[in-house]
Amino acid sequence: MTPIITQEEPTSGFVRPDDVIRTDRFTDFSPLSGSGYSLLVRAKRNGRWWLLKGLKEQYRKDTVYQVLLQKEYEITSQLLHPMVVSVFSLEEVEGLGPCIVMEWVDGMTLKEWLAQGGHTKAQRRHVVDMMLDALAYVHSRQTQHRDLKPSNIMLTNDGLHLKLIDFGLSDTDSHAILKTPAGTEGYMAPDGPSDVYSLGCILRELRLGWLSNLVIRKCCASLPRRYTNFADIRRDLHRCWQWPRRVFLLVILALLVAGLYLLSHSPAQQGMQTVNDSLSVLKEEDTTRSDVEQEKADTPQIQVKQIYVKQEQEEMGPRDSARNHLDEAKRQIDQQVQSYGIQQMLDTVSCQLNISIPFLRILDEMILETEEPELKEYIDERYRKPWMKRMKELPFD
Repeated sequence: MTPIITQEEPTSGFVRPDDVIRTDRFTDFSPLSGSGYSLLVRAKRNGRWWLLKGLKEQYRKDTVYQVLLQKEYEITSQLLHPMVVSVFSLEEVEGLGPCIVMEWVDGMTLKEWLAQGGHTKAQRRHVVDMMLDALAYVHSRQTQHRDLKPSNIMLTNDGLHLKLIDFGLSDTDSHAILKTPAGTEGYMAPDGPSDVYSLGCILRELRLGWLSNLVIRKCCASLPRRYTNFADIRRDLHRCWQWPRRVFLLVILALLVAGLYLLSHSPAQQGMQTVNDSLSVLKEEDTTRSDVEQEKADTPQIQVKQIYVKQEQEEMGPRDSARNHLDEAKRQIDQQVQSYGIQQMLDTVSCQLNISIPFLRILDEMILETEEPELKEYIDERYRKPWMKRMKELPFD
């Protein structure tokens, strides 16, 4: 049995173009706060919100304000940039008269955004970068905004996108009408309309850091000293923002260099170097002393003495001569070791640690240079083994 369908059930699918009703009429008008002679209304058309900018009722028949509205449309419609409000047409709207039809920006003004507070310095700098992009483009089209202030800058609710709005007082070189000074008190330069001056006032409210004040002062300086383009402003601002990071990196680098220098000139290494220098000096002195003694041995008196000693040795038996030779060699070894001044340099533990290994090397060299086994044993038993034992007892870390 076939079921009876009493109500048509909704089905899914694509919407056909014929089903979309397109109209040029606006609906759902919502008046917004306007300033001066301007009337702002939000309205819907073809499923999209639009912003209508017209004239208040008392100004609609005034030719001057009609020309102002026409001029704003002609200037703004030529600006095609993601950070400049888009203008689509100038239409006659029922009940509102001639209106500029422009995109609806869902967000808040920069003035409201700043009033919220709680924004990071990085977010405020991002806003500045977007503002500079928009102004640089506008000026590249030979256009001046002439009423730059926080209430004429829109930000999306997340603060990531910016729109420059309200070109009612803007001017270009191609327009020959309405060239009178314009602007808002507190943002208008004393010498006439200047977007650079107005930008400096806005930067001051954004609190970008004390180094940025140098750029702000130049923006708000007298005309001969003022910036002439926004590229220079961007360059100097980024330099100011990067300086603290650069100084921090320089400080870190300086600390690393200082640390390496201190490590390479630590007290232990300095003590080791001092011991090595002392031992070198002692070796040089010993060599010099040996040369002097050798020279003295060449004198006639020493030669005579050596002859007597030789005669005495010849008179003595071979056994006594060998013993005397060993005793004399041992005595010379003792004098050589004492000449290094080792005992005088053992006042501190750190000096003991630094001198032990060099002194053992000297003893090893003496053993290698000595040919007689008894003298090798004498050096090893009298000096090397006791010193090795002493070194093992030292408090190495």
